[in-house]
Amino acid sequence: MSIAQRLEELFAQTGGPLRRPVTLQEITARMEERGIATMSVSYLHQLRTGQAKNPRLQHLRALADAFGVPLSYFTDSEEDEPGQERLTPQERMVAMRVHGLSDEALASIRAIVELARRSEQLDDPAQDREM
Repeated sequence: MSIAQRLEELFAQTGGPLRRPVTLQEITARMEERGIATMSVSYLHQLRTGQAKNPRLQHLRALADAFGVPLSYFTDSEEDEPGQERLTPQERMVAMRVHGLSDEALASIRAIVELARRSEQLDDPAQDREM
């Protein structure tokens, strides 16, 4: 997946049913506020549209920070682990936020996830009996 495709995915997922997507200006402002690197709105637009293809590592770090994803979101290749599905930024965010929680809290979160997966019919009921 190209940098432009990854950025487009992030911009698409920052909105939601009740929120508007984040703008180029908001992302560049976040980058400037955090002081990791600055980027012009026009350069971010070029990255997002694929007109610019090789950003500096400091820009990727700043983008990752501004979107709340790990740097590896931009740097890891999809070929690293064949057959493994790539997590969306929202899924990755959930995974990152559970780091450091107690075993009890993790068990509660797992139970909630299992209920949600069952309610959306994402799991095979026979598989649940094996766990």
